[in-house]
Order: sequence, then C-alpha cells, then structure tokens
Amino acid sequence: MVAIEPHLITPHASDRAAERLIRERVSDAVSRALGDGQLPAPGAKVEDRVRIIIDEEVAAYERRAVTANGPLLVDAESVKRRLFDAVFGLGILQPLMDDPRVEEIIVNGPLRVFTIRDGRKEQAIGVYFETDEELRELVKRVVSSAGRRLDDASPMVDIRLHDGSRLNAVIPPASTRWTSVTVRKFVLRAQSLDELVELGALPPAAAEFLEAAVQAGVNVLVSGQTGSGKTTLLNALGASIVGLDERVVTVEEIPELQLDRRLPDCVALQSRGKNVEGAGEISIRDLVRNALRMRPTRIIVGEVRGAEALDMLMAMNTGHDGSLTTIHGNSPRDALDRLATLAMMAGERLAGDELVRMVARTIELVVQLRVVMRSGQRRVASIFEVTGIEAGVISGHELWGLDQGRLVWKGRPPRCLEKMVAHGIEYVPPLAAPAEALA
Repeated sequence: MVAIEPHLITPHASDRAAERLIRERVSDAVSRALGDGQLPAPGAKVEDRVRIIIDEEVAAYERRAVTANGPLLVDAESVKRRLFDAVFGLGILQPLMDDPRVEEIIVNGPLRVFTIRDGRKEQAIGVYFETDEELRELVKRVVSSAGRRLDDASPMVDIRLHDGSRLNAVIPPASTRWTSVTVRKFVLRAQSLDELVELGALPPAAAEFLEAAVQAGVNVLVSGQTGSGKTTLLNALGASIVGLDERVVTVEEIPELQLDRRLPDCVALQSRGKNVEGAGEISIRDLVRNALRMRPTRIIVGEVRGAEALDMLMAMNTGHDGSLTTIHGNSPRDALDRLATLAMMAGERLAGDELVRMVARTIELVVQLRVVMRSGQRRVASIFEVTGIEAGVISGHELWGLDQGRLVWKGRPPRCLEKMVAHGIEYVPPLAAPAEALA
C-alpha cells in the first residue's frame, strides 16, 4: 500500500463541504476570466491569474464564515493546493501524477484508487472521491479540454494530457456501474542501452550485441506485455543509431520516444483521433505511408496494433533496413505470429502464408521483455534470431536466453554478423555463456 500525505489529498472533515463550495465558485470565476470553462493550458500568466482567483475566493469564504460565525478552514493552504490541482490537473489525483515513481493510476469508481509504482501495484490510501459524479465531472472537464467528449453517446475515450500522459476513461453504459479511469504516465527510466544495463534490464554483453545489430541495420521487433518496458527499450535502441547519413522518422499514437531530441536528423510524427464532429483522424497507417515519402533511412513505429503492420513490413523490405517497432506478445514466436495476423487486417488480398513468409524474411531479431513479478523489474528475457520458414512456420533460435533467471549467451553465431561486417561494425560474440549475467 502507498500512503500519500493526507493534507495533500483528503480534506479535513470540516473543510470538505467548504472546499466543495469554494471549488464551484473558483470554477465559475475561472470560466469568466479565461473563457470557455475548459481546462486551461498551463502557463505562467494563466497559472498566476488562477492563483489570484483562488486566493480571493478562499479569503471571501473566510470573511463570510466570520460574519456568519461559521467554521474557518482548518488548513487553508492545502485547500488552495487542491483547488489549483482541480483547475490545471487531475484534482485529488494530481499528487500521484506529480510522484515520479508512479507509472500508472487506476481508478475503479470513487473509492478504489490504485497505482503502479516502480512496477508494482498498490492501493493509494486516503485517495478517493466523494461520489462517482465528482469523479466523472473531473474526467469530463479534462476530456473536453482535449477536444473530445465523454457522455452516454460516447462512453469511452482515450486522450493525451498536457504532459504526454495517456488517460483512458469509461463510463456507463459501457461500464456496468462506476466511472473507470486509467492514467498511464510515460516515464523513460533509461535513455540508452548503457543505462538499461545499469538498471539491470540486460547484461553488458547483450547490450553490446543489440547496439551492434542496430548500427548494422538489423530489423528488430521488441515484444512484451503491457508495462514491460517496450517503449523504453525501443527508445534506447533508436538512440544507438549513429551517422549524419541516417534520417529517422518515428511514428507514434502518443509521443513517448525522444529520438527527435537526440538524433541529428529525426522527425517525429503523431497520430490523431477523430474530433467531436467525427472528422480529422490521422491514423498510424496514414503516417507510416507518409513517412515513406520523407526519404527516411529508417522508420520507427512506437507499436503496431493494426493494419499498419503490413506497411511497416513493406518499409523494412524496401530499403529501410534497421527499422524498429514493438508489439504486444508473450514470446518471440507469439510476437511473429501476431505480426503476420495484424498484417492481414490491411485487406490487401495477400494470402496468409505469403504474409508469414514476409515476416520471416523481414524481421531479423525479436527482443522479448518480461516483468519480474516479485520486484516489478523489467528485464530482457530473450533475444531471438529469425532464420526462415520450416513447414510453413517461422523458424529461429535464441541467441540469448534465460538460464536460472539469468540472461546468457546461447553460443550460436548470429547470422547478422555478416551485416555487421558489411557495415564495418566491430563486434565479437561471446565464446560461451558469460559469467556476467543478471542476478
């Protein structure tokens, strides 16, 4: 269980009704001062104006309380903090958003709030809403500010917040009883393969191999379950790309990769959903196709989840060696099968066996991630090399695999050594299973 400082989240019992009244007045005053009543975009001038409004409304309440011989606020400063969070953030959830160790926030109705902190799920003690209506109104306000709607006609929504976090909300009738909210904060805990080594995600020798593979233009598929660290590894692999002759285009639904800040020639593209009128959608597939017209040497797709899988495969097959992407998969073979299945969704009248062959000749390495349940740590569980097709099934073998919980070299010479030599990459594989491994 994780306990947040009570004064930051839960009002003192005697302050609760007062805070609700002041919050309504602050909301009205902010709407009059700033316009449309939606969540204001953060900014020094706007925030200063809202703080003045909050100070004025809190002072006005206390003057009325003195006049009427009513109760004064027990902790006025904490009330002001929560009022500010209600305007610019996620209300009582904002302290969880501000905690750098919290990766996800899960809300199941007004009384059950959980966090994923350092990879482990915990209940947030003292964090709750008075009613489901209060929770729903907060979410509706945030959603409205993103140009979306949440109501009976559109009871499910997925949006990006100002800080890049992703918020998903479901209300009745899509949910059976309560408002359900999931906020996924993107926390890049490592910017490079070396930093992942320091975190214990993989041994140095495995990181050296992956770096050499990326620099040699090997096509890599990163596989893992939700929350296993796929995007962090993808970002670290992309950061291994070197050379002014490289032009990289990244495609994401939610901008989480930071390669456009690190690589000399990198363009970041972002998809967009439909607006309130049902128009304006820009799909991942649209962006992948457009990326091909931007003269990239490599394309990096944050995650393939649909028909864009075919476009990604075609890009890898048409001179964009060293392209990278991630997929939801429980094992390397599962990831490869799923990639072929997703490519079928494109509706291009390609036979299933043809798509399987395309996957086999396109994807060269699959890096499988897992979460250690006891500690919540993300680790590389396998580095799998694709070798071709056998009896209609994609064949391959592990170059690195787990041995008593440690990631070790399996002793097979990788086929991609030829690419490394051709690109002038100096890499010597381990002679045997190394002593260095994950504890």
